[in-house]
Amino acid sequence: MAPVIDVSRDELLTRRAEVLHRIELSEEEFALARATRSLSSEEWEAREELEEISFLLGAEN
Repeated sequence: MAPVIDVSRDELLTRRAEVLHRIELSEEEFALARATRSLSSEEWEAREELEEISFLLGAEN
């Protein structure tokens, strides 16, 4: 059985901000980049992590 890791909403929001800071884009800029061009490998990794964070934030509601 995999371990359960408890992460707070604030920690998830902080991590999301860190990921966006790392790729030097705002949420809006990143959404536009995803819709209009191919992503770099770093941006692709950020996309995957941001989707995971969004899923977890949605699961809290």
